[in-house]
Amino acid sequence: MSKKDDRANILLKQIADWMEKDGLSGEEAVEKLSIQQYDFLVDYGVNLDNLLLTPEQLKAASEVKRVKRAPSPNGYNKKYPKEKQELYGSICKHLEDLGAEIIPRDKQNYRDLDFTLNGTKYRIVLSNPRS
Repeated sequence: MSKKDDRANILLKQIADWMEKDGLSGEEAVEKLSIQQYDFLVDYGVNLDNLLLTPEQLKAASEVKRVKRAPSPNGYNKKYPKEKQELYGSICKHLEDLGAEIIPRDKQNYRDLDFTLNGTKYRIVLSNPRS
């Protein structure tokens, strides 16, 4: 064990002794620590929440940590630049004029264009690289 491990264990044992022998609450026992001792425990990564918070507060805190953002019912709707949409449409129109069959995508992304021409399947990826 390192010196820091030893120090953390000594401080936690001291808190437990104050709670057991002196009948202090967890919050009162933690308040008896010096600022340097408290800061050491926090910086060392000791979770003092179970001493400072009531069981109801601990439960509420854990529920807050688990809250997930509800997904949008329509999914993510990215806005595509008008110029890119027009270019994509022009490419589709030209390919159709050549006799290609455009393969529809589940969700239009104005990036991937799958089509077949003369029995061969192709994909064009329309990207705008950063310069």
